[in-house]
Amino acid sequence: MKLKKWNRNIAINIALKEGIILNIYYWRIIFYYRLFFFKNNIIPNIRNLLNFLNKKYKCNYDSFYLFKLFPKGFIKQITKITCLPDNVQCF
Repeated sequence: MKLKKWNRNIAINIALKEGIILNIYYWRIIFYYRLFFFKNNIIPNIRNLLNFLNKKYKCNYDSFYLFKLFPKGFIKQITKITCLPDNVQCF
């Protein structure tokens, strides 16, 4: 799928196939991932994402939190849902 053709409905359908029902916590990650990718042409690593989430939302998320949201593998599932290439070098 082309990156430009992605939209919320596509993300919802992919997530459902992965056994995930998207809520606000997922959307925060999804939009950050896509924004970071289009701004920097690379996908962010987990540390970068957690730093962003913890600073922006004043919370204390860790990698365990991400793996609870994405139990089949964070990078695998987030790149699938966001339709970003998983072979792009992480920042």
